[in-house]
Amino acid sequence: MKLLVVEDNVQSANLLVRLFESTGYEVVHKTHGLEGLKATREEDFDAVLLDFNLPDIDGSQIGLLLRSRFKYIPLIALTSQDDKVTRHKARIFGFDAFIAKPWNIKDLLNTVQALTNQKRNVERDKTITVVEHKLNTEEMIAATKR
Repeated sequence: MKLLVVEDNVQSANLLVRLFESTGYEVVHKTHGLEGLKATREEDFDAVLLDFNLPDIDGSQIGLLLRSRFKYIPLIALTSQDDKVTRHKARIFGFDAFIAKPWNIKDLLNTVQALTNQKRNVERDKTITVVEHKLNTEEMIAATKR
């Protein structure tokens, strides 16, 4: 499982990278929003963790752009702004989870694990649907030849 962490605070980023790598995730870290966007064009990720307060572009805007390109990728907002307006903004911009700083490590790990498992299940279900459709089509063709 591969995560993208877009976080400009070096201490927070190092903590996130160490935490997720210690639990078996591969982690790519970017300090700027535009670097994070570029990374999503070059690599596939199982989830994206975004700080809202980045130096070049607001993390919520990145989330909006990513949600328009990737319907099923889990987006997790990481921010020190823990107010109703910011939570609402994250929700309407397509984020799957909102985690306020300081983080509860257990909650953070559980949230990422739950969302990446959910993504895998959606991908599996899409594959099963395609296979079932192909089988049904082949059965229909065979039936017309009888």
